Amino acid sequence: MGRTEKYNLVHVISWTFVAIFMVVIFMKGDTIKDFGDNRIKTILLASLFIIGFGTDAGIRIVKRSKKLSCSGQYKEIQNQSTAYAFIIVLIYIYLLNISLYLYYEEVGFLPVGWIWFSAYSTIVMANLASGYSFLFLNIKEKVRAKDNLKSRS
Repeated sequence: MGRTEKYNLVHVISWTFVAIFMVVIFMKGDTIKDFGDNRIKTILLASLFIIGFGTDAGIRIVKRSKKLSCSGQYKEIQNQSTAYAFIIVLIYIYLLNISLYLYYEEVGFLPVGWIWFSAYSTIVMANLASGYSFLFLNIKEKVRAKDNLKSRS
């Protein structure tokens, strides 16, 4: 496993941690209904995002200090994973918001906690979608390269 894969794995693990705890915080008790009144949960969510973005910043600092350059292959995989992540996030936003609309249509209002959840989870989903798609495409490329070597032999 190369450095780029290791950095991406750290990125995915940190944002998976953020996602799990974010969902736990939002789904616990009356968080959605009383989101603005719960200062502790708001601070916990902010702390989670500090962990996620802090990890990203640390990865970028290490990459720059080691002056790592990515091969053309990694840049192509990164471009593809960004395109996949964009589509995944668009589908996620649409499904989440249409589901909330359909569920709360009769009531006539949407609790503000769901708007915060949508905002926070979109950031998490963008990070996870790009990270996991990069890992998937990278593994797929390695398998393809291995198969090409076998067929040449």
